[in-house]
Amino acid sequence: MKSQPCWKTLCHPKSKSTVLQQQFNKVGKVETGSVALPAIMRSGAGGPESFQMGSMPQAKQHITSGQMHRGHMPPLTSAQQALTGTINCSMQAVQAAQASLDDLDALPPLGTDAASQAWRKNKMDESKHEIHSQVDAITAGTASMVNLTAGDPAETDYTAVGCAVTTISSNLTEMSKGVKLLAALMEDEGASGQQLLGAAKNLATAVSDMLKTAQPANTEPRQVLLQAAGNVGQASGELLSHIGETDTDPQFQDMLMQLAKAVANAAAALVLKAKNVAQKTEDSAQQNRVIAAATQCALSTSQLVACTRVVAPTISSPVCQEQLIEAGKLVAKSVEGCVEASQGATNDEGLLKQVGVAATGVTHALNELLQHIKTVQATDRILDVTENIFSSMGDAGEMVRQARILAQATSDLVNAIKMDAEGESDLENSRKLLSAAKLLADATAKMVEAAKGAAANPDSEEQQQKLREAAEGLRMATNAAAQNAIKKRLVNKLENAAKQAAAAATQTIAAAQHAASSSKNQAAQQQLVQSCKVVAEQIPQLVQGVRGSQSQPDSPSAQLALISASQNFLQPGAKMVTASKATVPTIGDQASAMQLSQCAKNLASALAELRATSQKAQEACGPLEIDNALSMVRGLEKDIQEAKASADEGKLKPLPGETPEKCSQDLVTSTKAVSSAIAQLLSEATQGNENYTGMAARDVAQALKSLASAARGVAATTGDQAARNAVLDTAGDIMDKSANLIEETKRAIAKPGDAESQQRLAQVAKAVSQALNRCVNCLPGQRDVDNAIRTVGEASKTLLGDSFPSSGRSFQEVQAQLNEVAAGLNQSANEVVQASRGTTQDLARATSKFGQDFSNFLDAGVDMAGTSQSKEDQTQVVSNLKTISMSSSKLLLSAKVLSTDPSSPNLKNQLAAAARAVTDSINQLITMCTRQAPGQKECDNALRELESVRGMLDNPTEAINDLSYFDCIDSVMENSKVLGESMAGISHHAKNSNLPEFGDSALEESVQMMKEAVDDLGATLAEAASAAGAVGGMVHSINDAINKMEDSPALEAEGTFVDYQTTMVKTAKAIAVTVQEMVTKSNTNPDDLGGLANQLTNEFGNLANEAKYAAVTAENDEIGTHIKKQVGELGFSCTGLVTKAGALQCSPNDSFTKKELIESARKVSEKVSHVLASLQAGNRGTQACITAASAVSGIIADLDTTIMFATAGTLNRENAETFADHREYILKTAKALVEDTKLLVSGAGASQEKLAQAAQSSVATITKLADVVKLGAASLGAEDPETQVVLINAVKDVAKALGNLISATKAAAGKPHDDPSMLQLKSSAKVMVTNVTSLLKTVKAVEDEATKGTRALESTIEHIKQELAVFSSSDPPPKTTTPEEFIRTTKGITMATAKAVAAGNSCRQEDVIATANLSRRAIADMLHSCKQAAYHPEVSMEVQMRALRYGKECASGYLGLLEHVLVIIQKPSHDLKQQLASYSKRVAGSVTELIQAAEAMKGTEWVDPEDPTVIAENELLGAAAAIEAAAKKLEQLRPRTKPKEADESLNFEEQILEAAKSIAAATSALVKAASAAQRELVAQGKVGAIQANAVDDGQWSQGLISAARMVAAATNNLCEAANSAVQGHASEEKLISSAKQVAASTAQLLVACKVKADQDSQTMKRLQEGGRGGRSCCELYAAGNAVKRASDNLVKAAQKAAFDAQDDQAVVVKSKMVGGIAQIIAAQEEMLRKERELDEARKRLAMIRQQQYKFLPSELREDGQEQ
Repeated sequence: MKSQPCWKTLCHPKSKSTVLQQQFNKVGKVETGSVALPAIMRSGAGGPESFQMGSMPQAKQHITSGQMHRGHMPPLTSAQQALTGTINCSMQAVQAAQASLDDLDALPPLGTDAASQAWRKNKMDESKHEIHSQVDAITAGTASMVNLTAGDPAETDYTAVGCAVTTISSNLTEMSKGVKLLAALMEDEGASGQQLLGAAKNLATAVSDMLKTAQPANTEPRQVLLQAAGNVGQASGELLSHIGETDTDPQFQDMLMQLAKAVANAAAALVLKAKNVAQKTEDSAQQNRVIAAATQCALSTSQLVACTRVVAPTISSPVCQEQLIEAGKLVAKSVEGCVEASQGATNDEGLLKQVGVAATGVTHALNELLQHIKTVQATDRILDVTENIFSSMGDAGEMVRQARILAQATSDLVNAIKMDAEGESDLENSRKLLSAAKLLADATAKMVEAAKGAAANPDSEEQQQKLREAAEGLRMATNAAAQNAIKKRLVNKLENAAKQAAAAATQTIAAAQHAASSSKNQAAQQQLVQSCKVVAEQIPQLVQGVRGSQSQPDSPSAQLALISASQNFLQPGAKMVTASKATVPTIGDQASAMQLSQCAKNLASALAELRATSQKAQEACGPLEIDNALSMVRGLEKDIQEAKASADEGKLKPLPGETPEKCSQDLVTSTKAVSSAIAQLLSEATQGNENYTGMAARDVAQALKSLASAARGVAATTGDQAARNAVLDTAGDIMDKSANLIEETKRAIAKPGDAESQQRLAQVAKAVSQALNRCVNCLPGQRDVDNAIRTVGEASKTLLGDSFPSSGRSFQEVQAQLNEVAAGLNQSANEVVQASRGTTQDLARATSKFGQDFSNFLDAGVDMAGTSQSKEDQTQVVSNLKTISMSSSKLLLSAKVLSTDPSSPNLKNQLAAAARAVTDSINQLITMCTRQAPGQKECDNALRELESVRGMLDNPTEAINDLSYFDCIDSVMENSKVLGESMAGISHHAKNSNLPEFGDSALEESVQMMKEAVDDLGATLAEAASAAGAVGGMVHSINDAINKMEDSPALEAEGTFVDYQTTMVKTAKAIAVTVQEMVTKSNTNPDDLGGLANQLTNEFGNLANEAKYAAVTAENDEIGTHIKKQVGELGFSCTGLVTKAGALQCSPNDSFTKKELIESARKVSEKVSHVLASLQAGNRGTQACITAASAVSGIIADLDTTIMFATAGTLNRENAETFADHREYILKTAKALVEDTKLLVSGAGASQEKLAQAAQSSVATITKLADVVKLGAASLGAEDPETQVVLINAVKDVAKALGNLISATKAAAGKPHDDPSMLQLKSSAKVMVTNVTSLLKTVKAVEDEATKGTRALESTIEHIKQELAVFSSSDPPPKTTTPEEFIRTTKGITMATAKAVAAGNSCRQEDVIATANLSRRAIADMLHSCKQAAYHPEVSMEVQMRALRYGKECASGYLGLLEHVLVIIQKPSHDLKQQLASYSKRVAGSVTELIQAAEAMKGTEWVDPEDPTVIAENELLGAAAAIEAAAKKLEQLRPRTKPKEADESLNFEEQILEAAKSIAAATSALVKAASAAQRELVAQGKVGAIQANAVDDGQWSQGLISAARMVAAATNNLCEAANSAVQGHASEEKLISSAKQVAASTAQLLVACKVKADQDSQTMKRLQEGGRGGRSCCELYAAGNAVKRASDNLVKAAQKAAFDAQDDQAVVVKSKMVGGIAQIIAAQEEMLRKERELDEARKRLAMIRQQQYKFLPSELREDGQEQ
C-alpha cells in the first residue's frame, strides 16, 4: 500500500546510513552483457612463485575517491558562473571579517554612575541580540544552501543559492563588528573577550570552508558539503554559548538529534524494503527507477541530519525552523517517490505492505520531530480553546466539540497543580495550590454542564450563551490557578514577537546595506537608507524592553516598557518594509534583490505579529500604566541626584557618542516632547478616560526619560561647574514637578469633573512648563544670548532722551566712525547667523561680540545725531537707530530659538530675514547720513546736467556741428583723452580734499568704468574705420595675434588637446564661411566688406589663442610646432585678404582689385584646409572617431531605407536561402562587435593610434553586421514584412548605440577617469551591450512562432526606454520643428494605442509584432518632434516645460501599456485584459495634453495643418523658396571659358545671366507677396477648402497654389535655360520661350488675386488709386510688374543677340551653276520643313493649353487663356 506522509521533514544518521554520490546523467536504457572476458596467459617475469593454501594474499590496490576528472564535467552555465562570482565575493568578505577579529574595539572612558552602568549593560544586550540574530541568519542560510543544492543541478535555483550565500557573508561581516564590541565590553567586566573572538574566528573559518565546497565547479562528494554545513552549526552553537545566548538547553537539542536519527532509521528501513522490491523486479527499467528512488531517499535523509546539526543551536528562530521543515519536505517527497516506484515495479501485496509500513514509520517519526520543535503548554491550550469557543458562537456543535477539548485540558492542568502541591514544602503555598485546583475543578464542572445543555438544545442561543459564560469563568479560574497565566502568556508572546521583529529588522538593514552597491535608483536607495537609520535607532529600545521584561517577569514597569517600545517600533518598521519593497526592482544583482525581498517579507510578518501581541498585552497591563509612569519618574529623579553626586566627585563622564551639541539638541527636543505629552495628558485627564490617560502618562514618562538622559549628557560634556549644576538642578526639579503632575492626574481621574482637581492639575502643569524653560535657559550659549539681548536693551535706553549734544568733531570724522562701526556691526550680525548653526561656544562668542559692537555703533549713532545740522535730520537719525535696535533684538531672539532647533526650516528663514533687516536698517541710516553731507547737493546738480546731455545720443542722425565724418572721429578721440585726464583729476582732488564721504573706492571704480567706456568707444571707432576702408588696425591685430601665439601661454591649459582641437575646428570653419561671404559681397555689396574683415580679424585672434594651448597639449612638440606654423601662415594670408577688402571698399568698381581679393580669398581657404589637416594629424584617433560616426550614420540611413522596402513588402529573398543560412554568421559578427566595443571603450584611455584602430574596426564590423542582418531579413521572405522590420530594427538599435558610443569615446579620449565624460562613456557602453544582447535574442527567436512576437515587444520596450532617456536629457535637439509637425505625430500614438489594445486582447503573435513595430516608430517620432518643437526659439520656457512633461508622460503611459500587454501575452487572463482600457485612457489623456501644449506653442496664431488655406500658404512659401534656390544657382554661374574672341559674345552671356537673376529675384518677391495676399484672402473668407484636381504634369488647380507653383516651375526652367545658354548647350529660342512662360505664369497669379479680392476693400482702392502703403495685393501687383519687366528685358536681349548672330553669320555661295541650284533647293527645303514644324508646334501648344484649361480654377479661365 502507499503511505501518505503528513509532514515533510526527515533526517539521516551517520552511523547507519550509506552516503551515495548522486548521478544526474540521463541514460535512456541499460545495456546488458557479460563481464567475463577471455584471459591472456603469459609467462611470469620473476620465475616460479610459491603459494600457500588456506589464505589469500592481501589485496594490492589503491582506491581514489571523491574526485572527478575535470574534462568529464559539463561547462558551467551562466547561472552557475554568476553563483561562482557571488561565492568568490562572499569568501573575500568572510576573510576580511575574519582578519578584523584580531583586535578588540577600543572603549571610551566610562563613569560609575547609574547611566554609565545602564549604557554598558544595554550595549551588551544590544550586541548579544544582534549577534544572535546574525547567527540565526547564518545557520538558516547554510541550511538553505543544503536544501537548494539537493536536486539536479539543471533544476537548481542558483539565484536563491546566491541569495543564501549573500545572506551568510553579509551577516558574518556585520557580526564581526558586534563581536569586537562585545568582546571589549566583556574584557572591561573581567570576562574573556579573547575566547569570544576565537569562537567568532572558528565560525568564519567554518563558513569559508563551507563556501569552498559549495562552488558549482567543485567535484568533491556531497557528503563533504554536508559535513562542512554541520561544522557551521557546531561553531554557531559554540559562539552563542560564549555570549550566553543559547536558545534551548542541551537536553532539548539532544532530543532533537535523537528524533532526527529516528526519522533517519525509519527511512533506512524503507530503503531496505525498496531494495527487496528491486530484487524481485524483472523489468530493468522499473528496477532502475526503484533503485534511484531509494538512493534519493538515503541522500535526503543524510541531508536532513546535516540540516538538523546546522539549525539545532538556533532552533527557536522561525527561519531556522522553516529550513528544517523544508529539509523534511524533501525527505517526505523522496519517501513518496520511493513508494510510488515500488508500486509501479511490483504487484506483490506483501512487499508493498512492507514498504507502506516503513513509509508510515517515517511519517510518524516526522510528526514526533515537529511536536518536539513546537511544544504547547496546557495553559496555552486552555486559552486557545476558549478563544475558539468565543468565535464559534452560533455553531453549537463546534462549541460542544471545543468544550470537550477544554475539559480534557483543564483536567490535565488540575492534575499538574495537585502534583505541584504535593511536592511543595511550604504548607501555605500547598494550600493555595489545592484551593486553586478546587476552584478550577468547580469551573470545569460548570462548563461541562453548560456544554451538555448546549448539546441537548443546539438551536438555543440561551444555552450557547451559558456555555460562553462558563468558558469565560473557566478562563478566569485558569488565570487565577496558573498564577496570572494569561498575562504572562501574552507578555511572553510579546517578548518573542519583539525579539523576532528586532532580528528581522536587523536582517533587513544588513540586506539593504549589501544591496546598495547594485542599486540603479539613487532616490529609492536614499529613502531606504533613511528608513533604515530610523529603525536602527528603535532596535536598541526594543531589545532593552525584551531584556527588561525577561529579567523582571513580574515587574509591571518592565512589561509596560516593552509594550511602549513595541508600539513605537511598528511605524518606522512598516516604512522600512515599504521602502525595501520599492527598492527591490531597482537592484541589479539578483541575489541581493532576492535577499532584500525575503528580509522585507519576514519583517512584515514579524511586524504583524508584534502589532497583535502588543495590543493584547496592553489590554492586559493597561490599568497599571499610571502607577508605572509615576514609579518611572521617581526613579529618574533618583538617577539625576546620583549624576549630580558623581559630578561633584568629578566622576561624571559622557557616554560614547555624546557631544555638547548633540546633548543640547536632545535636551531641547525632549523638552518639546515633554510639553506635548503633558498637554495630551491634561486633555485625557479632563475627559476622564483612564485607559487613554494611562497611555498619555506613559508617553510623559518616556519623554522625561529622554530629557533626563540629555540633561546628564549636557552636564557631562560641559566644563563649567555652574552650568553643570544648573542643568542637573533644573532637570531634577522637572522630575519632581512631573511626578506631582502624575499624582494629581491620578486623583483627577478618581474624581472626574471635579473643578478643584482640574484647577490643581493646571497649576502643577504650569509649574512643569516653567521648570522646562529654566532648564533650556541653562544650556551653554543660551545665557550668552540673553546677556547680549540685555546689552542691546540697556544701550538703547540712551535713545529715549530729548537732546543729543555734539561731540565737537567734524561731520566727516563722525561719519567715518559711523561707517566703520556699521561695518563691524553688520559683520557681527552675519557671524551670529553662522554661529546659530554651529556649536554653543560659537554662538556664545558671536552674541557677545554682537552686543559689544552694537554698543559701539549706538555711541557713534548718537554722535551723528548730535552733529546733525537740523532738528529734522536729528530726528531721522534717532528713528533709524531705534529701528536698528529692534532689528538687533529680533536677530538675537531668532538665533536663540534656532540654536535649540537647527533643523527647522522656518526658523532658518526667520533668522535670515532678521539679519537682512539689520543690514537694511544700517544701510538706510548710512544713506541718510550721506545725503546730509556737505557738497552732496552740488554733486546732484552735476549729475542732472550730465543726464540732460544724454538726450543728444538718443538721436545720432541729427547734426549738431559742421564737422565732416573724419573730423568728428578726430574730435572724439581728442576729447576722450581730455575726459580721461579730467576723471583722473577728479580722483586726485577727491583724495586730497576734506570730503572723505566721496570714498576712494567708489571714485576709483567710477574711473575704471569710464576707462572701460572709452575702450568701448575706441572699439566702436575701429569698427567705423573698417566700414570706411581703414584696415591698418586690423592688420596690426592679426600680426599681434601671430606674435602672441609664438609666446608661451601665461596660464596653464585647462582642457585637453581634444577640447582645443574641437574649438579650433569650429573657428577655422567660421573663417572659411566669412571668407566665402567676403567673396560674395565683393560682387553684390562691397560696402559690407569692412564689417566682414573686422569679423575675420576677431575670428583669427580666437584661433591663434586656441592654437597656443593646442600646441602645448599636443602629443609631441612636432605636432604643436606644425599647428602653430599653419596658423601663422593662415594669419599672413588673412592680412592680405583684409588689405584687399579695404582697397575694394575704396574702389568698388575696380575689377583688378576684385580679382586680387578673390585670389586672396582662395589662398585663405587653402590655408584653412592646411590648419584642419594639421589638427587631424595631431589627434588621429579623434578624427577616426569622427569618420566612424559619419559612417555609422550612413549605415543607419541605409537601414531606414531597408525598413521602407520591408514595410512595402518588396524585400524579397535571394535564391532559395533560409534564415538558418545566416543565423550563425549574424551571431558571430555580433559577438565580434562586442569585442570591438570593449576595445573602443579601452581606447579612450589609450593612445590615439589604438583609438583609431578600434574605431575603424568597429565600423567594419557594424557594416558586416548590417549587411548580414539585411540578408537574413530578406531570407525571411516578403510575405512576413513585420518580422523583417523587427530584425532590421534590432540591428538599427545596435548601430545607433554604436554611434553614440563612438561620440562618447571621442569626448572622453584623454580625459581622467573621474571626468563626467567617462561616466557618459560607461553609460553608452552599457546601452551598446544591452542592444547587442537584444539583437542576439531577436535572432534566436525570429523563427519561433510562439515567442517572436513577445521578443519583438520586449525589444520595442527597451528601445522606447532608451528614447525616453534621450528625451529626458537636458541636451537640446540638433534642429527644431513646427507645432503642426508635432501634432501630426500624435496621430500615430492614437493608432498605435488602438493596435496595442487589440493585440493585448487577441494575444496573437502577428498582432504583437505589428504593434511592436508601429509603437517603436510612433513613440520615437512623437518624442523627437515634441522636443524639437519645444526647443523652438519662439516657444516660451513655460510652454516648453509643459510640452516636455506631457511628452514624457505620454511615452511613459504608452510604455506601461506595452508592458501590460507583455504580461498579458505571457500570462493571459480576463482581469488583465479588462485593465487595458485604463492604460489606453491614460495614453489618450496624455495625447490631449500634448495637443493643447502644441496649441500653446503657436499661441493665437495656431492653425490646423490640414486646413486648405494653410496648405495654400505653405505652398506659396515653398514656391518662393524654390525660386530663391534657383536664383542662388544663377549667382554661381559663370560664362564658359572660350578662346580669345570678340567681347560681344561675352557681353551677351553676362546680360543673359543678369537678366535671369533679375527675373529670379522678382519672382521671389512676387510669390512672397502672393503668400501675404493669400492670408488676406483667407481673412476675408474669399478662399475656401476646394478639393484640388491633379493633371499629369503635377499642376494643382486651386487658386493661388496653382499659380504659385506655375511661377516656380517656370522660373526653374528659365534658370536651366540660362545655364544652358551661357554654356553653349541651348538656343536663344528656348531662353526666350522660358522667359515668356514666366511672364504668363505671373499674369495668372495676378488674375487669381484680383478675382478673389474685394473690389470695395481699402486694399483694392489703394491698389487702383496707386497710392502709397498698399498692402498684400498692392505689393503683389508691384512684384508682378517687376517680373514682367525683367522678362521683357531678357527676351529683348536674347532676340537682339540672335539677330546679331544672324547678321554676323557668313553664307558661302557656290560658284558653279549646278552646285548653286542645289544650294537653293536645299535652303527652300529647310525653310518648308521649319514652317511645317512651326505649324505643328503651334497646334501642340494649343492642345496643351486646352487640356490645362479644363482643370484651371474659374478665376483663371477668363484671362489665362490669352497667355
